[in-house]
Amino acid sequence: MLNCLIVDDEPLARQQIETYLGKVPFLKLVASVRNPAIAKEVLQDELIDLIFLDIQMPQTSGIDFLKNNDIFQQVIFITAFPEYALEGFELEATDYLMKPVTFERFLKACEKALAKVSGSETIKLNKEHPDFLYVKCNQRFEKIWIDDILFIESMLNYINIITTNKKYTVYSSLKAVENSLSANKFLRIHKSYMAAISHIHAIDNNQVHVAEYKLPVSRSNKQAVLQIASALGF
Repeated sequence: MLNCLIVDDEPLARQQIETYLGKVPFLKLVASVRNPAIAKEVLQDELIDLIFLDIQMPQTSGIDFLKNNDIFQQVIFITAFPEYALEGFELEATDYLMKPVTFERFLKACEKALAKVSGSETIKLNKEHPDFLYVKCNQRFEKIWIDDILFIESMLNYINIITTNKKYTVYSSLKAVENSLSANKFLRIHKSYMAAISHIHAIDNNQVHVAEYKLPVSRSNKQAVLQIASALGF
């Protein structure tokens, strides 16, 4: 499920996208607003995965809104002006829809956004250098050393990778990143958490202690955690 935000100064345009959203099972409308200032407030308070963003708006354009704010969400531009298409794609927008938007074209763009969530376009490995990976966040790929990862947390359609000095928010499923990491180094302790075995310093019945964090252990993963605890001498 993708949580969606619509930003468009035209009420009829917002209404059309709202109607289309209601027809797509994997989309959920969280808010529909008339300008980027309100959109910014929504992004601070709500979990948003996908933004439908108009370009030509009073005061602040959609292009400027994307340039001047830390937007890690996927963005689908919607506009009546084709001359903005190139700049939109240079900002790595997921797609670009021309008004009037047909449902078929809308659905295609949304399916493209959903495909990105799988992690295939947000996590990259280099077989020649298995000690690090690249993750896409904040509109660019960043290098993460595997040994620096403390744990990985699943948050609906994206993950938080917590390292010794930084948090990376990445569009991916936990399953996708789990498949990319060595089972000898990481342990699935919960449906929403993977912990780096080398950074575990304490284990009790229901929690794993990693650095200053206390992570939950689910019933289904408890046996695997206890086996690791025995191997580590806890």
